Amino acid sequence: MRLPKLANWFSDGDLEKYQQQAQQGQQLQAELQKTKSQLDKINLDCQKSEKELAQAKAQLQIYQGFQIELGETQIKLQQAEAQIQRYKKEIFDQQQYFRERQTQFQEAQKTLDKLAQPQDWLNQIKTPIQIVDITKTLPKHDFETLWGFGIITPTAKSMITNGAMVVKGWVLGKQAVAENVRVSYQTQIVLESPVKLRRPIVVQQYPDIPTANQSGFEFSIAVAGIPNKTELCLEAVLANETIVPLCNFVLNYQAIESNDT
Repeated sequence: MRLPKLANWFSDGDLEKYQQQAQQGQQLQAELQKTKSQLDKINLDCQKSEKELAQAKAQLQIYQGFQIELGETQIKLQQAEAQIQRYKKEIFDQQQYFRERQTQFQEAQKTLDKLAQPQDWLNQIKTPIQIVDITKTLPKHDFETLWGFGIITPTAKSMITNGAMVVKGWVLGKQAVAENVRVSYQTQIVLESPVKLRRPIVVQQYPDIPTANQSGFEFSIAVAGIPNKTELCLEAVLANETIVPLCNFVLNYQAIESNDT
């Protein structure tokens, strides 16, 4: 114990200072070692974070690549859809063009068929057509619209041998003047003729009606080639636009008998 004190006395207390500094140095070294350990840990954590960051960047690039590829795919899909629409329009246009040409071809074919068989028209004209019946169609309530009407020709059971039916008659309006008569087949108007001819017999029957003197009509209508068992409707058109059904002509083809039989 005397020696340290003696050494300390000789060193004028510097030894104790050195010991304190040595202890502080050891503490600093321990702290430095601790700090170094912490720094090493931080470096490891940083390296781990950098590795995770690199992986995240790589994954992000992959995702971005997928997005770019998806965008390119969507663009290609839109282009394909536009191309399909163009193809559909072209197909529609081609189909319409084909239908138009087909219609023109059919019409041309019909014309060629008619030109190739001129005898059919002559045969149709020569084929006799019988007026099977003339049926009145004037409803009872329409007797108030007409004084009367009559068909002079043709007559029931008569024959047409020249391909045309000549119709003569008269019609006398009561509420309004009969201006025209018309012939219709099914829903189509085939012919229209004015009512303005003199009919003395009508004047004799209706002497007090001024329009009786011009109540007659006459027209010719082609019937060659009509369908078998055809009905043609005769109607009167009055000045007040009233349509009055008069009668139906029932027509039917007759077989041509050979002169050798």
